[in-house]
Amino acid sequence: MTIRQEACEKIMKLPDDGVRLILVMADEIARQHNISLEEKVEVEKDMSIEMNISMTRKQRAFQDMLEMREKSTYPKDFDYKKVLEKAINEKYDFVD
Repeated sequence: MTIRQEACEKIMKLPDDGVRLILVMADEIARQHNISLEEKVEVEKDMSIEMNISMTRKQRAFQDMLEMREKSTYPKDFDYKKVLEKAINEKYDFVD
């Protein structure tokens, strides 16, 4: 196992606060060694694009759900609680 693999395994077990601390330390080490963080910016842009695509999918799914609800056979003023109560009363022979 390489040192990077070992580090990744240990980081995966840490809580979010610990990971944030490690990221801050890694940024500081990179700065001290004049390592360019341009790659980090590109990765963040890619992640942003993926999040936008994901959000677009979620928004589209939500719109589809709203459209299906509009096509529903139930009336707009449908009261499921009354229907449920009636069904329970009929099933268990409750008297009003």
